[in-house]
Amino acid sequence: MEKETAFQDYLYVLFTKKWIILAIFVAIFGTTLFYTFTATKVYRATATIIIEPKNVSTSQLAMARFSYPTINTRNYCEILNSKAVAEHAAIILKDRGSKFSFLNSICPGETLLTFIDIEPIMESDIIRVNANSGSPDAAASIANAIVDAFIEEQLSTARRGIAEQCKFLDSQIPITEANLEESEKKIKEFKEKNKIVSLSDEATELAKVLTEFDKLYGESEVSCNALQNQLALTKQQLNEQKATLLDDITKVSTPHISLLRKQLTDLQTSYSLYLVQGLSKDNPKLVDLQNSIDGTKSKIVEETKKIIDKQIPSLDPLSSSQELVDGILKLEIELGTKNAEKKALSKIINQYEDKLCSLPASEFKLAQLERARAVNANAYELLVSSYKETQISESGTISNVRIVDRAGTSQIPIKPKKKLNLLLGGIVGIVLAIGGAFLIDYISAPVRTTRDVQLCTNLAVISSIPRVSKSNKLSLLINHSPSYVSEAYKILRTNIGFTNPDSPVKVILVTSATPKEGKSTIASNLAIAMAQLGKNVLLADADLRKPTLTKIFNLENNNGITNVLIRETDISSAIVSTAIENLSLISSGKIPPNPSELLESHQMDILIETLKEKFDYVIFDTPPAVGVTDAVILSKKIDGVLIVVEAGRTNKFMLSHIKENFERVNAHLLGIVLNKVFPIHPSNGYYHYRSHYHS
Repeated sequence: MEKETAFQDYLYVLFTKKWIILAIFVAIFGTTLFYTFTATKVYRATATIIIEPKNVSTSQLAMARFSYPTINTRNYCEILNSKAVAEHAAIILKDRGSKFSFLNSICPGETLLTFIDIEPIMESDIIRVNANSGSPDAAASIANAIVDAFIEEQLSTARRGIAEQCKFLDSQIPITEANLEESEKKIKEFKEKNKIVSLSDEATELAKVLTEFDKLYGESEVSCNALQNQLALTKQQLNEQKATLLDDITKVSTPHISLLRKQLTDLQTSYSLYLVQGLSKDNPKLVDLQNSIDGTKSKIVEETKKIIDKQIPSLDPLSSSQELVDGILKLEIELGTKNAEKKALSKIINQYEDKLCSLPASEFKLAQLERARAVNANAYELLVSSYKETQISESGTISNVRIVDRAGTSQIPIKPKKKLNLLLGGIVGIVLAIGGAFLIDYISAPVRTTRDVQLCTNLAVISSIPRVSKSNKLSLLINHSPSYVSEAYKILRTNIGFTNPDSPVKVILVTSATPKEGKSTIASNLAIAMAQLGKNVLLADADLRKPTLTKIFNLENNNGITNVLIRETDISSAIVSTAIENLSLISSGKIPPNPSELLESHQMDILIETLKEKFDYVIFDTPPAVGVTDAVILSKKIDGVLIVVEAGRTNKFMLSHIKENFERVNAHLLGIVLNKVFPIHPSNGYYHYRSHYHS
């Protein structure tokens, strides 16, 4: 029963607040509609790129997904979303003749970044570069410019180190060439002066061995110089990003790392000695040594990374700085390896130099000159060869970023999303409209049910009158009212008789809390219901401010209560018959300036007593109890008071206040008539009537 009552309350709120619900819904949905069809359209263009593994051959690329780990595309997303790429893209747009206004600002790159959205595809090496703009062409231009700028930046970074190597080698070639010419000149002069044509077999053999070692040493020295140059460049790049990291990285060392570096030096020394002995690089001993060297390098890199991760927590593992740090570590290890190789070769060279010193002075000097020429010749050939290889490498450098799809124009805007906006607007409108109706209902605290009446007044609801259509709101029982309405008034008539069986109520006052709650209709139909029992009933219009009973019964308001009270006419002349048998009516008469004083006068007491003697029942229709005291004044003179309450309108606190006003003057409150109650089950009879009847 409680659940059914609660459900009824919800339906009643929806019914009574339907216009509020409609107004809120129209406001919200209308606003959504206006925004959706007036908002600036936004178009999206998307360029798609793929990040391919570096240093992978074309044949390997086909199997890259199976043989290479997935590249961390988030690093590249950070670079794509960087200011440097955006500034480069702005330059590209200018060169392509774009007329965007932001290109002329101080920092066009910052503005350009607001147009783009980088979207990595999960578990793949693919990245989407989205550009949003009010123009489809502009969106496509921006997306393509960002992609092109990114690829150019990647190529520039890749070629920068090779270019520096080329520059270094190019500067060393003329110096080495001059040294070679000088050494040849000295040999020629020495031979002419000392009349020596060639060296002895022993000197020739020593010079040959030393030349081989010098060649290896020269190659190592060139490699060391190139590595140092590349290392310096990489450190400079890292310094530009995070200057505080450089010292921390280069100083990283632990006992274990120091031991690994010593092992690397020893392994490289052994490798060099075997090479001098004439073993080829394919020899199993040298292959095993090379594997040990590579493994030791990897361990050093791994251990160093562990220390860096602990000592430098500020390093973002997803940033481009991580790649530079990895590069520095590898270069440091490679440079250490080459230095170890140089150290081993230098030791061997010193041993053979000691043997060379034991030769005769002239042969020793010539051997030294021949050795110097061979060293310079080897160095010159090595530099020229390295320079050419580096040039080829630079020209053959390609980006590991490949464009899958360039951005094209789309005429379908991504914003506003009309269907989604209207759907959400409708849903939000309905939710807020219903929620607003219940909020208003909660704040206004209306009386809706008999339970509400009992809680706020402790008075009984002696009848519940159902709501009828607007056209029948003043409908009388004689006007073919629905059967359940007639039954409600019969219940009211019967219950009044039971309110005080020992002292029957003959004079009844009908009032309400506020205007337009249906008190006049209730009073009229109650009088008709009593008259239908054969009782002699008088209906008196005591609303001396806004009388309505004569309108209901289509009578003239010529003489009435006011005229009797001021003694302009007698009571018999003021009472008129109605079209309903046994029912008479006394109108209010002319509107007085002092209605409260007239109702409180002694003449009013005489009028009530006279009417009480003439009729079985007298029903007074009075003004609403809020705002005026007419009903309270008159309640002291009559047998009982009926308070009409419109369900869903009258405030609980107001009703409680009215009840207290009547109690202060010791008025006899018969009970509450709950009017205009929503008929939940009209096909099965009136719900409240049936509920009350069976209780």
